[in-house]
Amino acid sequence: MNLPKTGATYAQERLGIAAMQVYAARHKQIWRETGTADVGIDGNLEFVNADGFATGRLVAVQVKSGPSYFSHPSARGWKFYPEEKHRRYWESFPLPVLLVLHNPDSEQSYWTDARQALRAPRAEPSFIEIPEENVLEQTDVFGLFESAGVHDQAFIPDVADVMRELLLRQSQNGSFPVSYFDLFAHGLTNICRSIYYGMDVVSTAVEYNLHAAGSEFGMGIGEPEHAFAFGFVKFLQAQGLAEINYSDCLIDWVDREMQPHFVAPLTSRGRAVVAAIHAEEAKLVAASELQDAGLLHVAQEGFFGMVPESYFRRLPRIREFQQAARRNQV
Repeated sequence: MNLPKTGATYAQERLGIAAMQVYAARHKQIWRETGTADVGIDGNLEFVNADGFATGRLVAVQVKSGPSYFSHPSARGWKFYPEEKHRRYWESFPLPVLLVLHNPDSEQSYWTDARQALRAPRAEPSFIEIPEENVLEQTDVFGLFESAGVHDQAFIPDVADVMRELLLRQSQNGSFPVSYFDLFAHGLTNICRSIYYGMDVVSTAVEYNLHAAGSEFGMGIGEPEHAFAFGFVKFLQAQGLAEINYSDCLIDWVDREMQPHFVAPLTSRGRAVVAAIHAEEAKLVAASELQDAGLLHVAQEGFFGMVPESYFRRLPRIREFQQAARRNQV
């Protein structure tokens, strides 16, 4: 019969897209398929919170459907070999890129964050691994949206309550006395329009609190304390207080097993918390519960910079390198 014919590839592709649509519908998320100019992204998934509010938190999705994508097993699942153009495209994409492999025979889908895998310090040069344990149908939405900075914690609408929560969240380890308020106030910089975070801020706050309490012991830190400190980064992100590159933080936290280190602009909510701290300080001073310290305030910028001792010895070598390299360019 001389009629147009659709191939098996088209049917397989649509099954993969349908699996993504079903996942979004069952988990009450918003799926937007790319209608035109699909050059490596099939659609976007938008996070909808438990109250049904669309949040603007997006992840991009690329679906690959068919048995052939499961023909390269790895130690943890399967290897996917992207073309170089797609590697560059996904790595530089402004949103996390979820790579989803769909098996039409088993009707199951598996996923990984391709952008995160390509940006990882030990990224494989030729393939992306899709773990067998990452079954799409069994993954909660927080897992899919993790590198987009979505966390399973309640959003606090009132700024005064955010400040209160910063005060109340304290480490329970006596040799690690620090609160989220400590980390927020100590990290303010750039005329209080940005916040700095790093292990040096954490250590300074802990050591001062130990000294002020008259403790004879030094800082005690282990896995729970590191988790508490990193929880502050999650809190900033979850409450929308700073514009943090959370996916980059995860590379430090997960892949390098270290605390992240960043300077992030405060959002309007973050700046409102600073204003709330100023207002509370003025109220305490007026009530004579806090001494008037003149121009010294709780929420005030601190300066930061590179430590000269860490790079001073390299200055001559940097200069010599440039001179030698330029000679070779002539």
